[in-house]
Amino acid sequence: MAIDTAPPPSGPGAPVGAGPARRTPPGGATAERADGEPMFRVLGALEVRGPRPVAVTARRQQIVLALLLLGDNRPVRLETMVHAVWGSTPPTTARAQIQTAVSALRRGLERAGLGNRIRMQGLGYTIDLAHGELDLHHFDDLVARGRQALADGHPVAARAAFREALGLWSGEPLPGADSDVVQAKLVGVAERRFEVLEECLDVELRIGLHHEVLGEIRALVSEFPLRERPAGQLMLALYRCGRQAEALGAYRAVRRTFVEELGLEPSPALHRLHLAILNGSADLDPAGSPAAPAPVATMPVPRMLPARVAHFTGDRAALERLCRRLAGTAPAGDPMAADAAGHVESGADREPIRVAVVSGRAGVGKSVFAAETAHELAAAFPDGQLYAELPHKTAGPEPVAEVLERFLRALGFTGAAIPEGLDSRAALYRSAIAKRRALIVVENVADADQLRALVPGTPTCRLLVTSRARLSGPAGTAVVELDVPSAHEGVEMLAAMAGADRIAAEPSEAIDLVELCDGLPLALRIAAARLSARPHWSVGRLTDRLRDETRRLDELSCEGLDVRAPLTAAHDRLPSLARVLFARLSGLPRADFAAWTAAPLLDVDPGTACDVLEALVDARLVDVIDGDRGTARYRLRGLVRLFAAERLADQAPEAWPAARRRMLGAWLALADEAVLRLGGVPLAEHGDPTRSRLERSVVDEVAADPAGWYVQERGALTGAVREAAKAGETAHCWHLALAIGALAEPQQRWEDWRESHATALWAARRTRDRLGEAALLHSLGVLDLNERRWDQATARLRAALAAFEQLGAAHWRSLASAALERLARERGPRAAHRPAVPGAAPVSPVAASGRWSGPARQRRYGLAGATAQAFDAAHGDQQGAGERRAPVRHIHRPAGNAPSRHRIESREDR
Repeated sequence: MAIDTAPPPSGPGAPVGAGPARRTPPGGATAERADGEPMFRVLGALEVRGPRPVAVTARRQQIVLALLLLGDNRPVRLETMVHAVWGSTPPTTARAQIQTAVSALRRGLERAGLGNRIRMQGLGYTIDLAHGELDLHHFDDLVARGRQALADGHPVAARAAFREALGLWSGEPLPGADSDVVQAKLVGVAERRFEVLEECLDVELRIGLHHEVLGEIRALVSEFPLRERPAGQLMLALYRCGRQAEALGAYRAVRRTFVEELGLEPSPALHRLHLAILNGSADLDPAGSPAAPAPVATMPVPRMLPARVAHFTGDRAALERLCRRLAGTAPAGDPMAADAAGHVESGADREPIRVAVVSGRAGVGKSVFAAETAHELAAAFPDGQLYAELPHKTAGPEPVAEVLERFLRALGFTGAAIPEGLDSRAALYRSAIAKRRALIVVENVADADQLRALVPGTPTCRLLVTSRARLSGPAGTAVVELDVPSAHEGVEMLAAMAGADRIAAEPSEAIDLVELCDGLPLALRIAAARLSARPHWSVGRLTDRLRDETRRLDELSCEGLDVRAPLTAAHDRLPSLARVLFARLSGLPRADFAAWTAAPLLDVDPGTACDVLEALVDARLVDVIDGDRGTARYRLRGLVRLFAAERLADQAPEAWPAARRRMLGAWLALADEAVLRLGGVPLAEHGDPTRSRLERSVVDEVAADPAGWYVQERGALTGAVREAAKAGETAHCWHLALAIGALAEPQQRWEDWRESHATALWAARRTRDRLGEAALLHSLGVLDLNERRWDQATARLRAALAAFEQLGAAHWRSLASAALERLARERGPRAAHRPAVPGAAPVSPVAASGRWSGPARQRRYGLAGATAQAFDAAHGDQQGAGERRAPVRHIHRPAGNAPSRHRIESREDR
């Protein structure tokens, strides 16, 4: 196990106490640390804290060191060590292995700056310890001080000493030393702790702290039902809290346990206490003398945790693992172990931790998870639980300073005693909890600076925070990443909160409800609350209301819970440019998008756009769905996308249309590149919309696999056609549709071709764009030709040809004429031998003649695609050498305005 270390000690000596004084170790190791912390710890997990890190991981070394530390500076025989490690069946090399373990311990202590402490003495070994270097010695000193203060009539001072002594314990002593010999020695140590705890509780009851200790006493009685002293303390505490009936009930429960388990009546002292409670004796009241004052405000026990939710439906296995690590009770032994849920825990998973961060997107259930964890751990932190929630909209030191002031007041400090400034308050806060075993819970921590001010300075306390950011805490910080539950888990959450019978009656509607809520626990909790408040509603009725995207966010608000609240908090913390990008991402045709999208949306350089996009990822408003390839892909989830759309409506009216136009130009530039790489020929023609320039790496990715790029982006391209049609961007609309037709043809995705053209044709006719209408009719005629729809192909191609002639579009007219010539040939003698059904072998969308396919013509119109031979090699020669497929040529564009072109020349060109 790795041992946390502290700065080297500064004092040259140590207090003189019982037991032989140790020799000064070589190297100048000192007797105590500068911060007063013991160097060797056995009251919990075995720890060695020197000026440099120390690790005692091997089982034999742990057992040997434990025996030496518990030997009270007396020699431990070699045979005792052998028996402690192997029991009654040691190997023949046992003595040599013990000597090896001792040598390893010596070297480790020397490297840590603790000197040569282990030495041979007689037939065994001993370790040189100065008084106070072992936490058990420190415990005994504090207990003696408390008892002396009590004898001198100072119960408050006695209580402080007892609590300080108990604060040295961080769990069961030496849980990793799985040796019967070591555990036998620890029996007396554990009994000493229990006796001190009983004495401390007596003193606290004497000075009137019955309200503060009642819960701790009750837990003690539950754990040790056959010990009379805690039972009497429970009866007295209940009586002093005004709960006489419960005090008498506690006596009856104790008496029944004694009779049933032991066949004995309680002691006379407990019986007399029972009679005194029956009679309401004044002797049971707290002492009123100045030496035993009423409850004091200097040592309060704060219990500030919020109430638990009625039904915790989160990740129970993750919660239990976190509880074990925070409490320091994680199982030791094998390097790998499995918990009750079957989760395999590594050694790092089971190391005790001091700081835990619960992280996740807005609405994923971080607050509920943290509150449930804190309540599960409350009994393990008897000195109190502090809780605060940082404001959502504010970052920086100011809110943390306010939280620290609240904590200090809860710990008994008055306004005059609380200093100004974050650093001063943080120092006083660490001092106030230094000797306590307390749990601190803080929600909505924004950054590492806020976290740093809240971290306790001693290992007796634990800090649990929630944050949407991925915080980097101090070494050893555990991060619990909460993810959205699966659909099955979401339905189980609904059943737990809204009623299992109700959900089981409409399983399909329940699944739809979970999907409409994005599976977010917060949204599901709101939906369940609405169903509970309206028992006459069916699950399907609420689901139907949520299907309306314009009111879905409004529907997910109930009883003080609002799904917009955490989204608003995350949004308001964003930089201004990130807010702009977040809103504009909702205007994209699909929820998932590529990283390059951010640059045209913002009209900034790619580096700046990447940083802004990553700010949205850090805020958990955008998810990374594929970061392995060269260009990462992201997603805007359903509810987040609706929220972003609301923010888009708040932007300046002219901002989004310009961004949308740049985005359409980017899609067109990339689609052109893909067409060119598949053998397409752009022809010079007027009416061409503006293309957006993109980063070379983005264009290169399209060029590397144009067919694969189209498969990935086909949904976004068809969506862009629809967006352009609705926005009145007709030129972009029909140019994109023609590009989709060219890209869909090699893969025979006729539905993409037809759907995009139908949308673009509607837009062109609405805006009276005759060239666009004619070009789309020509392309649809080629599609009909591919599907052997002869009559439709004839009508469309003739209509397109007539329009081109009226418009004077010579290049388009030539293409339409060539297509009609091909149509005539296909309908000739060979047509009878070919099936006239969709899905048949396609023909070229352009019946190109020699005047369009020669190298000179290619150079004239800016051909950057492959030659016919290269195209056939890439996609297969389906028609033979005599009928090679002509390249796609129905995308038209002025030559020379592509952002990136890599010419592939034929042998004739060279």
